[in-house]
Amino acid sequence: MNVFIFSFNFNPVSVKAADQKIAQLNSELSTQKIIQKHCDSYHLCRKVIEDCKSAKDPKAYRTKHQAEYHLHDSLKKELQNLGVTKIPSSDKIKKRIENLESEQTASVREKQGLQEKQKLLNTIQQNFNVLLDAPEMQPPLSEKENTL
Repeated sequence: MNVFIFSFNFNPVSVKAADQKIAQLNSELSTQKIIQKHCDSYHLCRKVIEDCKSAKDPKAYRTKHQAEYHLHDSLKKELQNLGVTKIPSSDKIKKRIENLESEQTASVREKQGLQEKQKLLNTIQQNFNVLLDAPEMQPPLSEKENTL
């Protein structure tokens, strides 16, 4: 019986690692989108608060814009809970989100490639097992050997 040994460079753990990376990217992407939303709102509230400096009656202005002051404080606290100590610009956050989305797309493609390799390896293993389990066949005798 001829035995063929083949090597297929594939590690099933790679698919799990790709899944974990995709899950981590999804989580980070979700967090960055929340940060973007909070930062955009924070910037708007901040403008209202800064306009208080030029108001004729700062006390009346603050009373009139009390909701913006509360929202500003809440957003600041929420951003600190998310680990944001310095409020980034909207452009920086957008760029970060774009990078995460690109990385996520690449990870999904990588996972799909690994799954295709895994499927091919499974097919090869099934075929190999079928061949091993098949009864051994004798090669046909040539006509010269038949007449001897």
